[in-house]
Amino acid sequence: MPRIDRRWRNLLILTLLIYLLYNYFPSPPKWENNRSANRPAPAHEQSEKPNFLYHSQLRSDPDVEFEDQLDQALLKIESHALPDGKAFAKNIWQTGPKDADERDQDCKQWKEHNQGWEYTYLTDMDALDFVESLASIPSLVTVYKNYPLPILRADLLRYLLLWYYGGFYADIDVHPVLPITSCTPMNPLFNERQHKISLVVGIEIDEPYASPTMKKQWHWSRTYGFIQYSLYAPRRFSPFLRKAIVRVIAHSKRHNLASSGNFHGPRYSEEDILEVTGPGELGRISREERVTWAPFHHLKEPLWIDEHESESPGAQDGARNMGGLLVLPVNVWGNGQRHSGAEMFDSKAACLNHRFGRTWKKGWWEYIFG
Repeated sequence: MPRIDRRWRNLLILTLLIYLLYNYFPSPPKWENNRSANRPAPAHEQSEKPNFLYHSQLRSDPDVEFEDQLDQALLKIESHALPDGKAFAKNIWQTGPKDADERDQDCKQWKEHNQGWEYTYLTDMDALDFVESLASIPSLVTVYKNYPLPILRADLLRYLLLWYYGGFYADIDVHPVLPITSCTPMNPLFNERQHKISLVVGIEIDEPYASPTMKKQWHWSRTYGFIQYSLYAPRRFSPFLRKAIVRVIAHSKRHNLASSGNFHGPRYSEEDILEVTGPGELGRISREERVTWAPFHHLKEPLWIDEHESESPGAQDGARNMGGLLVLPVNVWGNGQRHSGAEMFDSKAACLNHRFGRTWKKGWWEYIFG
């Protein structure tokens, strides 16, 4: 009998240990990708037919009433804001922990390359102060504070900053090749005062023929999408970003509730992060009315989408006009990748380079075994 009791005791201890490790074990230490040329890329396996459509489960049963409350709160903030009188926003935003390793080298280049632009780096405490100043937005502060991972807060924060102030956002592992105003595909934004573009995005993934195996090996949630590590809002209060904020808060609130348990808080898988707050959300609001990825496949020249083409027909009059959208080919912001037809970092089309640190995607298995 005592022997059986010991077995049950050991099983109970083992079960408890596994539970604690699964829920509370910290992420692996920060480390960079092996970006050397001899590191093999995943095999470029393709399917016979392309997949230009993506059906998100997040939009299968949206909380329309709550999303409308969020939209109205954001519109109210916009209506009370004083016009800044600027032809285009000249702010550069970066965010991260106070001791960010990449900050000194790469962030310094943004200031040096863009004389006359206001550069701001927000620490985690600065970011929280800013978010709390927008407390009139329902559930914003609660959702932001309850995120279990820093990347989730960073995703929402970049949308909030560019919506409220406008300007250029870059992750701290991104550095400029040219001054922002010297980036040829974006020149009309700075030379034509009457343009209606409210958001600039770049293509990151353009592999609609990718096989499920290739998608898995690259850690993608979908086989096409826009860059989120760099964004530019030429003016304040981009309707695209307002919509992104509404969706991120609403989807996060639902996910946090659904994934929380009696003994743990909300959980986010890699795909959850990409879709709930990350590039997947940006892709939905940027191409929602265009339905398919086909117009962006193998894009060689900047695509200027008129504000009337991007109207949101289901919205109220005040929120219907989404403003114009500028989509940049992959080599402008997405060079240096080994997929999607991207050239190397020295591409003549490159306006910035991304180091592709991808630290937030790494688990202990990859940390130990590579």
